[in-house]
Amino acid sequence: MKCPSCGAEATGRFCSSCGTSLVQKQCPSCSAVVDVGTRFCRQCGADLDSGGGSPGPVPERIPLSGNPSVGWWAAGALLIVTIFSLGYPALKQANDEGGTVPPMPAGMESGGGQSGLVDLTTMPLDEQGTTLFNRVMQSSSVGDTADVAFFLPKALLIHEQLNPTDPDGLYHFALLHQVGGDHEAALVKAREGLQQVPEYLLLLAVAAESSAALGDEETAEELYRRFLEAFDAEMARMRPGYEHHTAIFPVYRAEAAAFLEGR
Repeated sequence: MKCPSCGAEATGRFCSSCGTSLVQKQCPSCSAVVDVGTRFCRQCGADLDSGGGSPGPVPERIPLSGNPSVGWWAAGALLIVTIFSLGYPALKQANDEGGTVPPMPAGMESGGGQSGLVDLTTMPLDEQGTTLFNRVMQSSSVGDTADVAFFLPKALLIHEQLNPTDPDGLYHFALLHQVGGDHEAALVKAREGLQQVPEYLLLLAVAAESSAALGDEETAEELYRRFLEAFDAEMARMRPGYEHHTAIFPVYRAEAAAFLEGR
């Protein structure tokens, strides 16, 4: 068959030239994931052969009580952050000897010499973790649910092997769990980091978000208050990891203020 994206002859689940899925695509109207060859979207009924409809909206990053619009703002800011996230330091490994390199994800390998594709097998495990983290976060920010569904399990697997113990690495791990909707696991990682640095802003924000998502608004309120109380001193201190996430701090601050408004 021909790849629907680049037109190259392709077999299997993904195009070897550009990495496009050969079995799934997104509805241009509502962004639902549908099988290739489907005529009409099962969610909204859009005609997929005609390409009709307009792209669906970017989903909220985290559902919050208080001010739903904050989630949209956060999603936009996260996209800005992840566009430049190739500059992030590699996640620290608990075991200095490293781990085994998992199989290369389809769609990330170098295919046909095209630029922009990455061969993960040439990377150390920590760089694989960073690359997959960036891929998942950017895809999540633009609402590419099919891409997230494919790469998130691999990103989580590699992070399990890396077992980051520093607060910034645990923040990345918690964010991946949030993208997957596993707020219990995100909270576990956030609390693990907060045991080391109780006022680490990024982890306070993630823990507050996941607590709110789980319906524990009392804990979310406590965490957001701690975040706001510590904000100025922490930003002046600029702990390791903060410098790579400067765009998200105003978002988290507004999120905390909106959550606490009227409480």
